[in-house]
Amino acid sequence: MIIIPAIDIIGGRCVRLSQGDYNRVQEYNSDPVQQAMSFEKEGAKYLHVVDLDGAKRGNPVNFEVIKRIKESTSLTVECGGGIRDEKTINNYFLVGIDYIILGSIIFKNSEFVENVLEKFGSERFIASLDFEDGYLKLSGWQESTKISVEEGILRIKSLGFQRLIYTDIKTDGMLKGHNFEAAKYIRSLFGGFLISSGGISSKDDVLRLKDIGVDGVIIGKALYTGHIKLKEIVNII
Repeated sequence: MIIIPAIDIIGGRCVRLSQGDYNRVQEYNSDPVQQAMSFEKEGAKYLHVVDLDGAKRGNPVNFEVIKRIKESTSLTVECGGGIRDEKTINNYFLVGIDYIILGSIIFKNSEFVENVLEKFGSERFIASLDFEDGYLKLSGWQESTKISVEEGILRIKSLGFQRLIYTDIKTDGMLKGHNFEAAKYIRSLFGGFLISSGGISSKDDVLRLKDIGVDGVIIGKALYTGHIKLKEIVNII
């Protein structure tokens, strides 16, 4: 299992939201680059970065900050947020981003997604499945749908994604534990590389996900608040 610290960016600052609510923002570091370097110093090998401004607007806003994170560290970086055209994908790959996360565009323009996976290689992309009460939400979690989790995973598999991140929005940023039933359910539906996100607040949560068979966990607020010490869990395998 891999441990993936998270950096969410609004206005060039490192923040966390509660349940994806842009009105419930807490800033943890004014310099995301410094935060990424700190995670690396504590032993991290991977980093999850989301341009929250980009997710909301539908186009990248914090590209330069993300570029500097990659330039300033040796971390394997997965990046998402408002990535909805080929030029943006190419620009991120040109500055060394390792994996591109695609979310809303999977369900709004499947033909485009199919084309970029074929052009750049499906192994370089991660599908993002964000849901609340069993149904997907899009556009930075601002748009509700009637697409079920199972339907979403079937679409993701049909497009050829080898990696998937899922997030139960109700648990995200709440520090009250993960939705383990969802973890088991999604693990049963998706046979590729599976990454859990949302509500992971203790070492026990991480170990429980490992037992379920999850391949990676994204941890955000719990690291910033000290609920989880990165040095203590980064080598869980």
